[in-house]
Amino acid sequence: MENQYVVKVLNNIADILEMQGIEFKPQAYRRAAQEIDILQESIEDICVRNELETIPGVGEHLAAKIKELVETGKLQYYEKLKKLTKIDIEALNEIPTLGPKKIKVLYKKLNIKNVKNLEKAILKKRVRELPGFGEKTEETLLKGINFLKTTPKRFPYEKVVLIVKEITRYLKKHPKVITVTVAGSFRRKKFTVGDVDFVIVSARPKDVMDHFVSYKQVEDIIAKGPTRGSVRLHTGLQVDIRIVQEKDFGSALLYFTGNKQHNIELRKIALRQGYTLSEYGLFTLKDKKWVAGKTEKDIYAKLGLRYIPPLERLGMKEFEQYKIKKTNQ
Repeated sequence: MENQYVVKVLNNIADILEMQGIEFKPQAYRRAAQEIDILQESIEDICVRNELETIPGVGEHLAAKIKELVETGKLQYYEKLKKLTKIDIEALNEIPTLGPKKIKVLYKKLNIKNVKNLEKAILKKRVRELPGFGEKTEETLLKGINFLKTTPKRFPYEKVVLIVKEITRYLKKHPKVITVTVAGSFRRKKFTVGDVDFVIVSARPKDVMDHFVSYKQVEDIIAKGPTRGSVRLHTGLQVDIRIVQEKDFGSALLYFTGNKQHNIELRKIALRQGYTLSEYGLFTLKDKKWVAGKTEKDIYAKLGLRYIPPLERLGMKEFEQYKIKKTNQ
């Protein structure tokens, strides 16, 4: 699970609690979200090691909630909160330029709880009357709503193939790009794809990031950081890139390929053997010494496994099937 998803859920909870007028709790969730947002390792790794409470601002109860979210992909408290308030915070946050502050104003002033409520209010020209909004804001929000309506949540694999090939060619044109490989569900050849992930090796990440966001098909720049970037194309497809060093390429590719359960089980195998595995490499648990990570094969071999093809990374019986059999010498 991406750290950003946990951050998103915690911030959504804080938004709902603030709208309910609850004090103190929202700040606790926001602080935890901020700390997780700046982590230098995967939240899954910390969860596997049972070290969530070492994160500043994360106590026993919040750690339990984060653990549930990481391990199951859902948080019952969050789901219950959404049902009780009937606020579709996830959908509202998907609308470009509509952040938590504006959502709160819309809820307090116009009792807007979902995208349908918002669209009706815009069409009746009620939103422009609110402080900090105006006619231009209404136009932007309506454009965002229409975009969400016409954009499929997932795309058929066949429709993404040509897009992936074109982006790969475009990225490889940059002189500072050493390697480009697609990861995620596309690499696992799932029937449908939610977004496309690329892992890139380069010693000049800033130049490569500028090149990436300048791609002609980019509609919106969602995020642009030193080594992580995310854009939305004209087709509605989201494309994410992660730029890494050459020695981290294999571990990053393994991590961003997934699936989630496969990664979790692989980390457990690593822990049993005295290692810790993250997107940055395989390290000794005792002294944090880097032992593998340049290629996926190196990592699997170090853990006593033959290379497991992406299509078979299910987090089920593949580990036993690909275990290297020891023979008597």
